[in-house]
Amino acid sequence: MKITKRVFGYAASGEPVFLFRLVLDNGAYAEICNYGATLVSVVVPGKKGRFNDVVLGYTSLDGYISDTCYLGATVGRFANRIGDAQFHLNGKLYQLEQNDGENTNHGGFSGFHKKIWDYEIKDSGLVLTLESPDGEGGYPGNIRVEVSYTFTENMCLLIHYKGRTDRDTYLNLTNHAYFNLSGTGNILDHKLFIPSAYMLDTTQQYIPTGEMIPVRNTVFDFSAPMCLGTHIHEPLPQLIWNKGYNHCYEVRNNKKIALAAELTCEESGRSLEVHTTLPGILLYTAGFLDSALPGKSGSRYSPYEGVCLEAQYFPDTPHHANFPSCLLTPVDEYDEQIEYRFKIVE
Repeated sequence: MKITKRVFGYAASGEPVFLFRLVLDNGAYAEICNYGATLVSVVVPGKKGRFNDVVLGYTSLDGYISDTCYLGATVGRFANRIGDAQFHLNGKLYQLEQNDGENTNHGGFSGFHKKIWDYEIKDSGLVLTLESPDGEGGYPGNIRVEVSYTFTENMCLLIHYKGRTDRDTYLNLTNHAYFNLSGTGNILDHKLFIPSAYMLDTTQQYIPTGEMIPVRNTVFDFSAPMCLGTHIHEPLPQLIWNKGYNHCYEVRNNKKIALAAELTCEESGRSLEVHTTLPGILLYTAGFLDSALPGKSGSRYSPYEGVCLEAQYFPDTPHHANFPSCLLTPVDEYDEQIEYRFKIVE
């Protein structure tokens, strides 16, 4: 793997933002910028050796600065929603930023996706770091987070998250890439496999009720590969609220790397396996996707042009004692992984 660096653009402060390219011997590459620790591109081969970019994004920094859909971003402090934008911890109420109605989403207005991260190029890959002060976004604790990107010669993009805090706090990081394995059009013909028997029940505001719903023999059952478009427009409340799928599935992995989902596009001859140590995988078929500026295709992105497979702790975890805990204390280290394994299928 070879790593190159170039200026991607300039923030309003005048600070330069860089685009890093991780290049493999076969010509495949992944691009990351240190604005939002964002995954900008993944260019991999498919049938007949044809290369395509399979991640939605922008050709310049301006697109990411204007973006409201978290394209490719590292989201935190808390990925997804926390109900009523508050939680109690150690007897104290913490009020968070309400950027999603009465709730908070993806870290609020102070989210990590709008920060310029420090960077270090190593032999093993790209390491991005960020320090978030106590009280930022309403969260307790000074925390330091690290996101490492490594691209291996077998086309596995490994994202490794680490975090430390000086006070008890909640931390839940993920990547918000929108994948389209054909590189164009929509993803409704993509087949998805999720080896899970349960997903979270939610309210109309996408806040978990605390209940786990069996998915067997329902429109949410991907335990046998199924096209994303098969049931997406059926008149069911959970699909209507979300304009498709926007649901978190349980991943039973005992905090070890395990398969959480597999996405396949037969037309392009590509597949993507998502492996993770995290306990949940959020399937989002981008029913609300509406990019502020034109994307790489030259036009604005619209619903179903990409699909997100966000490995994460469950949404609203601080309010549910039965959910796997993402409480981080000063004696612990946040240490989680996501692997995107790209393959050619003939």
